[in-house]
This record gives sequence, structure tokens and C-alpha cells, in this order.
Amino acid sequence: MTNFKAATAASLIVLGATAAQADVIKFSYPVAEDSTMGQTVNKFAELVEAKTGGAVTVKAFPSAQLGNEIQSISAAQGGIVEAAVTTTAGLAAMVPEFDMFNAPFTFDSYAQLDAVTRSAVGNDILAKLEPNNIVGLCYWDYGFRNITNNKRPVKTLEDVSGLRVRTIQNAVYIDSLQAMGMNPTPLPFPETFTALETGAIDGNEIANDVTRAGSFFEVQKYLTETRHFTTLSVMYVSKKLWDGLEPAEQTAVREACLETSEFNRQIINDGAQGTLDFLAEKGMQIDEIAPEELARFRTAVAPVVEKINARFDPAFVQAFQAEVEANKGN
Repeated sequence: MTNFKAATAASLIVLGATAAQADVIKFSYPVAEDSTMGQTVNKFAELVEAKTGGAVTVKAFPSAQLGNEIQSISAAQGGIVEAAVTTTAGLAAMVPEFDMFNAPFTFDSYAQLDAVTRSAVGNDILAKLEPNNIVGLCYWDYGFRNITNNKRPVKTLEDVSGLRVRTIQNAVYIDSLQAMGMNPTPLPFPETFTALETGAIDGNEIANDVTRAGSFFEVQKYLTETRHFTTLSVMYVSKKLWDGLEPAEQTAVREACLETSEFNRQIINDGAQGTLDFLAEKGMQIDEIAPEELARFRTAVAPVVEKINARFDPAFVQAFQAEVEANKGN
């Protein structure tokens, strides 16, 4: 009897530990904790704990500790990782409609981007993740993507010609950079610094905050604010986790994601000039492209945008473009 009681007690301890573990959301993301995305994930963790009264907590794993973006998608699908944030470029292989957000020079401002992500068509795209065993909760982002390199200042379309530039493994990104005359080189984010340091590639196309948080200023000389892509990302959870949450917990987690989206945008806006000042102090030359020259960049990628839109239902494309147009000037 004593042995039975001891075994029963041990079983209860194991079950208790398993239940507690089920309430912990392991959150994978690819950049440093002190980046805007790291701050965003920490804010989400704070809100989840507060809104669930501690019934659900978030344990963050920055700097690709649990894998790069693509690996995190697979881990979330299998329920090994409970949550992650991944760019729409990384998710487009699973849900091609995300490429509508990836089309170059689509958005003129963050306000316009935010309005489209929170529209019915933005939510429709997000919902397409669920059949793939992950549940998209909301959109966050890193900021507009710009060109950095070690070769020369970029002020004209000719200046980017031939530059070997790291990008994401996404056909829209690759086709767009090629259309502008660059030599795109897809690389996982964790490999980028070494590739720049060794001269395997000339440059990067990435948000300014990531250039700062990833210390790319140590291996890059020139930065040009092209704002050619957004680094829109999706915060998602594994369906295994989601189905195991109580309805009230699901509501709380989704609300925390949406509230964090507002926080994410605020810190990007608030930190934008400070980031540029920091990078300039570290020795980077910061350039902008004149409007008439930027028009040449847009013309160069126009066939890529047409190719993207041709892949989808015309009514869906029209709805998306209507939202983009309706929110211009925001």
C-alpha cells in the first residue's frame, strides 16, 4: 500500500508539472532581446500574464535560440514551440496571399500599412494559416526595409547594380531585388553578420532597428532609406496550444497580441530618428533617394507587382488594393 501511495503521489507530481508546463508559451524569435521586436515580445508576455491572471505565461527565446524563422514555423506546426513571430515573406510559402503585403513599394506609411493589416482582407489572409496547424493572432513588424552595403553610397538605381545583397528566401523579394539590378543572396538571418564580415556578400536589406540591434553597423558603411519592403510579421501560436486553452484564455491571448501591436508601432515610430542618429554616430553614412529617382525604382519593379497580382483571385486583389488606396495619405 505504501508503495502504491508513493507511486500515486509521484504520478500526481508529474501530472502537475505537465499541466503547469502546458500553460507556458515558449516564444521563438530571431533577433536580439534589446531590439524593438524583443521589446514587443516582452510586452506581449507582460499582457498575457496580466490578462490571464498568471494562468498563462510566456517564456521568450530571442536570437534564434530555438531556430530561425523557417525552423520556428515547423516547430510551431508540430507543437514543439508554442509561439513565434515570422515575416510575411517567410510565411508566403505556406499562405501565398501574404505576398500581397510583400510587394515592393506598396505602402507609403506605417499608418497605411496598419490600416490594411487590420482590415477584413488583412484578417482573411491571417486566417489562412489555421489549416496549417498554426493560428495567426495579429500582425507586428520591424519597420520598413532599407539597403545597406560596403561598396558605395546608393542614391540612384544605377548605384545598386551588381550589389550582392542578403535577403529572405522569398520569390517576391528575390525577383524585386533582381529587377532593381541587385544580386540577391538568400541567407538565414543568423548567418548574415559573418557573411558581411567576410565579404561573402556586399550588403543587406533590412529594417534600421535590426541593423542597430544586430550590430551590422560594425560591418556595413552605407545605409540608404529606400523603404522598398515592409518587414511585416505575423505573431502566431501552435494549434495544439490554442486548442488546449480555455475560451477565456484564447480571448485574453488574442487581445494581448492586438494591444501589443499598438505598442510595437509606437516604439518603432519613437525610436526611428534615434536609431538613425546612433548608426551615424557609429560611422554609417545615411542617404535618402530623391522622389524622382525613387520613381525609377518603382518602375523597375512594376512587372514583379503585376506577376504577384496575377497569381490570385481578381476580386481578392481588388479588395486588397482598395484598402491600400483608401488609406493612402494616412
